[in-house]
Amino acid sequence: MPDLPMAMSVCACGRLGTSLLLNEPSSTQYDLHFQVLGIPVRVHPFFWVGTLLLGLRGNSKPADMLFWIGTVFVSILVHEMGHALAARYFGWQPHITLHGFGGLASYQPTYRNPAREILITLAGPVAGFLFAVFIVGVIIASGHEVAFNWNFDSVLPVRWELFESRQANLLVLDLLFVNIFWGLVNLLPVFPLDGGQIAREVLGLVNPRDGLRQSLWLSIITAAVIAVLALTKLGDQFLAFFFGYLAYMSFQSLQANFGPGGGLGGFR
Repeated sequence: MPDLPMAMSVCACGRLGTSLLLNEPSSTQYDLHFQVLGIPVRVHPFFWVGTLLLGLRGNSKPADMLFWIGTVFVSILVHEMGHALAARYFGWQPHITLHGFGGLASYQPTYRNPAREILITLAGPVAGFLFAVFIVGVIIASGHEVAFNWNFDSVLPVRWELFESRQANLLVLDLLFVNIFWGLVNLLPVFPLDGGQIAREVLGLVNPRDGLRQSLWLSIITAAVIAVLALTKLGDQFLAFFFGYLAYMSFQSLQANFGPGGGLGGFR
């Protein structure tokens, strides 16, 4: 089976102008603009560059990279459409931006409702998981057997009877990897991932006075632990750098909101 790219991509939704660590890039003359189901989509040129870098490996072939870029484009768009459609369902007009190493679904709520914010945030990963279910359904419909078995030796819970075409197997592998593995990692309580935003809303409901600070400390600790594990257990320097950077950004946000040290004492 082809090698799995282990890099991560940031996918998030946010209340436009208010979400921590979420910045929509400025428009350029090279942006790609289109609409999906009436929702405006903008693709920043750095999205293509970032996606290429995420999938670049020493033995990469041009055709493999095209499959990878197409897979990431479609998968992240599906993810952000999940956020956007949920926001529109609740009466808020969203727009989507694909940029750098991921995507952002932005909307401006007209009132504060944490429960709806959580549902909108969950809708992105759920859309990706449903897309993965669709891919598995296509494999089964094509007459190939599928088995489910998740262990520590694999990042995917799905095994399928291989196609004769190497490209077909690579396409399936990329699609399942992005929509399942990235989707699960995106639920970790780390800003600006969806899980970090869900943690902020949940902790804010439990402890309105201190929930934001607690969610930032949770983000810092979780990201730091994953960075160390990625470096010591997986030997993945990119993943270690990625989560180390997110830990640093969360700490910066903590200091910006709560002063030097971020109110050390953490959870109370």
